[in-house]
Amino acid sequence: MSRLMHLAVFAQGVGVGQSVWRSPRTAPDRMHTFGHWAHLARTAERGCFDAFFIADALNLSTAIETHATDRPDPLPILSALSVVTDRIGLIGTSSTTYNDPFTVARQFATLDHLSDGRAGWNVATTAIPAAAENYGAAGLPEHTDRYVRGEEFVDIVRALWDGWEPDAIVADREAGIWVDRAKLHRIDHHGQYFDVAGPLTIPRSPQGRIPLAQAGSSPTGMKLGARVADLVFATQHSIDVPLEFADGMRTLAEAAGRERSAVKVLPGVTPIIARTDEEARDLGLELGSLISEQTTLKFLNQTFGGIDLSRFDLDKPFPDLRDSLPGNASLGRPTLLTEVALREKLTVRQLAQRVGLSIGHRTLVGSPDTVPDDLQRWFEAGAADGFIVLPADLPLGLDIFVGEVVPRLQDRGLLRTKYRGTTLRDHLADG
Repeated sequence: MSRLMHLAVFAQGVGVGQSVWRSPRTAPDRMHTFGHWAHLARTAERGCFDAFFIADALNLSTAIETHATDRPDPLPILSALSVVTDRIGLIGTSSTTYNDPFTVARQFATLDHLSDGRAGWNVATTAIPAAAENYGAAGLPEHTDRYVRGEEFVDIVRALWDGWEPDAIVADREAGIWVDRAKLHRIDHHGQYFDVAGPLTIPRSPQGRIPLAQAGSSPTGMKLGARVADLVFATQHSIDVPLEFADGMRTLAEAAGRERSAVKVLPGVTPIIARTDEEARDLGLELGSLISEQTTLKFLNQTFGGIDLSRFDLDKPFPDLRDSLPGNASLGRPTLLTEVALREKLTVRQLAQRVGLSIGHRTLVGSPDTVPDDLQRWFEAGAADGFIVLPADLPLGLDIFVGEVVPRLQDRGLLRTKYRGTTLRDHLADG
């Protein structure tokens, strides 16, 4: 069987484009309705996507006045979507910095049973100082400390999921025995950050173990992803760098005792699609015209750990800030954006404009033939095992991708035409 492309959709409000709610292509009044989310999930399932992914934020963006960055809790939405979908995986973000392992293990195990084995947890360490203020913390922990806590957190969650053996439930009505106590196991964890006894209050996952996603691209983040993640979401722009990143992730996975293919690397891409390349460029300009540089700079200020980018001349080359990041800042995203700006000689204004349309991911502008050509090139080069699709506008951007690009990928034998398994783990193993 030939290798198949893995796809996940990043569903955020009415799209990732900054201020895209102003576009007549969107219906912002429906953004928080179940009908909106159900349409998106069913559309992605019709396109045979591996997963429907909802990210999270634990603080209100400083750009909220002009940019619809509302962030509802992913878990209730995904639980509701489990009822109106049949096959697509349901991945939600939950922070290891502002949660407890037992709670997260229980929440995702419950979602997994509700969905018959389609849950996935996106592991995030949370690098926004404002989030700390919402959880009673004195300040955002240092980058290294967040990952040390995150490593311990993930290990506890996985141990709790393994605490019920697959055949622990006996359900012997005549003998009156529900469970074999010998097949339930405490974990009795005593670590640097947590003390957790276990066992979990809900049986083992229908998948055996719930798949994990992770998006850290710093050396520390890559190490964690290589050890525990099934999916790694990456921000990459030119094909040479993703090749190096994907190979690095596979090598790290191998060093952690896993198969090189155990980690699926999915770079993010924001497709801007119209009937022709020229019309797609016009659409990109139309959506880009909604971007407020000052609003995007506020977003970038958070990304760069509070560094105020507005103090720089917007029309001068973007400064090299890699050695100036605060100790508690995220490292992967600001480092990558700085490298892109330096490599392509972007000004501060130009970087802000690029980030405004795709939250920093690669924008792919073209026709229904041009876009799959590009995706195929990355996929066949080994730079990607698939892609996380971040539509600039929703639902129309996803509708067009599924209606126009997906059939072309399927015709080329690059994407499944129907689900061959029932669980998210099955989808990840397919191809």
